[in-house]
Amino acid sequence: MLRIILLLLPGVLSSKWDVKYSDPICLVRGSTVSIPCTFTYPQDKTVEQVLWCSMSTNSGKCESEPYVYDSNAPKNAENLQYTGDKTSNCSLLISNINFTSSDVYKFRFKTNSETGRWTGEPGVQIEVKDLKVSMTSSRENGTIKVGDSLNLTCRVNCSGKLTEVQWFKNGEPIHQSDPIITFSSVTSQDSGNYSCSMRNFKTTLSEEFRLYVEDSSSPTTFFIIGLSLFSLLFIIAAVILITRRKTKNQGNPDEEDRTQTETVTHIGHTSLQRAEDVLQDEEIQYGFIIIKPKGPAQETTRTEHQNEDETIYSAVTNG
Repeated sequence: MLRIILLLLPGVLSSKWDVKYSDPICLVRGSTVSIPCTFTYPQDKTVEQVLWCSMSTNSGKCESEPYVYDSNAPKNAENLQYTGDKTSNCSLLISNINFTSSDVYKFRFKTNSETGRWTGEPGVQIEVKDLKVSMTSSRENGTIKVGDSLNLTCRVNCSGKLTEVQWFKNGEPIHQSDPIITFSSVTSQDSGNYSCSMRNFKTTLSEEFRLYVEDSSSPTTFFIIGLSLFSLLFIIAAVILITRRKTKNQGNPDEEDRTQTETVTHIGHTSLQRAEDVLQDEEIQYGFIIIKPKGPAQETTRTEHQNEDETIYSAVTNG
């Protein structure tokens, strides 16, 4: 009865040299993975040394250095840990995995016999990918607007599916663990930079995805448009007024120059003062809305001064 039980123990009494690996593994950059592995060998042998090698640095059958792990080495890479033993388990733990870790790995062991050395074929394939945030929306193209429905998805280009993730908005974690965030009716408050990572592994953080929601009904949007039209009307009125006074003052160039300059300056100052008053009111009423125009609207009108054949222009900046 004792002999029958021992025959069922792998790696000790088997007469077959063998190493068994898992299927190819796809990982997220920055994560930690355990590579499952078991091995068997003849019962009259004793394992003295276990090794792991990668095909990018060690060609052939790992019969010589370099190794990514060597049980007889005084020190191995800090992100590698052999979690197996010297009887049947040859599992390897790799932490904070990166793109250079994408490779084929093989396990090799040596026994107390010169002929008792074995490398497991074909090895295990490790592939490292980045997490990415993608968007699908009810709007086929163009800018996302208030009221649209959309999904943000945290994904990795691997055959398996993500189960739990950690979402971030503008670098701060949000209470969302599902790989998909659903917005049934998006608002301007949903605008921001979104990223995701494996749960409890911030080292796997994806690149940020910028979500901008356009609010065309915002009072501030109407204010900017209205202010631009308001300023334009003042400029047109100023040009018309200057042209008329120019005609009346053809006989007195000095008077014409002074009058035109004072008129444009007064109109520009009045327009600027009214715009500032509107801005202050708008800031108090809509202080919670942040709109960053590309730059201050500038309008320039020019006054013409005739002095014989010479023409002089002065610019008045509005805003």
